[in-house]
Amino acid sequence: MLSGQGQDNPAMSPGLGARDGRVMTISFDSTTAPTSLSTTTEPGRLRRTAVAVTGFLAAALPTVWTINLTRFVVTGELSEHRYHQLTGQGLMLTTLWLLAVVPLIVAGWNGRRPSSAAGVLHLAFVGTGAACSVAATGGGAPSLLAVIAVTGGLLWLALPLRPRLRLPVRIDPVLMPLALVTAALSTPFVLDQIDLQNAATGHHAHNPHLFDMAWLVCTLTVIAVAAAAFPVVRRLGVLAGAGFAWTGAIGLVLGVEQAWSAMFLAAGAALALVSARRVRG
Repeated sequence: MLSGQGQDNPAMSPGLGARDGRVMTISFDSTTAPTSLSTTTEPGRLRRTAVAVTGFLAAALPTVWTINLTRFVVTGELSEHRYHQLTGQGLMLTTLWLLAVVPLIVAGWNGRRPSSAAGVLHLAFVGTGAACSVAATGGGAPSLLAVIAVTGGLLWLALPLRPRLRLPVRIDPVLMPLALVTAALSTPFVLDQIDLQNAATGHHAHNPHLFDMAWLVCTLTVIAVAAAAFPVVRRLGVLAGAGFAWTGAIGLVLGVEQAWSAMFLAAGAALALVSARRVRG
């Protein structure tokens, strides 16, 4: 026993502990509220209910669209719109939409902090859609984006832990040039789709396929640049590359926008391959 300390006094300074040969341990009460560095917490019943309700609101629309679009593709309904069913207005866009909200819901329900990649994807999806809806206001696009933004915002508020968005920057010397070249090449396509949407009449004026194509390409471009800038979300480059490659391949197979489709396929393949190597490395 140390001189001057009673047996019932557990306090010990690091220096005294070292001389006495004892190991000092520090314990924290596991019931305390999570700090900004926490990665898990135990959500209460009310928190889980909030995540379930807001998650349902955020995921209901893309789920219904995915089911309906899959039915269109399988049955051949509205086959003249097959390209859009598989890409911009269709399954590629709803895949990004679901990938943006489902990981947030699952992590929130389990009391885990959602990945930064999930947070960046969700913000990119909503942000690019909002920007495109300002540029092309027809077909109810602003109303759709308002619903997506509000339900997504409520989901973020319900999360017990939110994705970390203050990320360290480390520019990838190969991936960033690829992402920027893809962005530069995609910009005329996006502007053309916006112009065509604004000039559309009849079916396309009320069912904005062209707006959706611009939205899809903008989202893929933004997450590609994010993947090149932030190491922690590098895997988004694989998703961006796969999205571009899928859109390009479908266009080539169906004979739609063949020049753009070839560019998307080549750029997407390069982005996916480089990003995959970075993620594995």
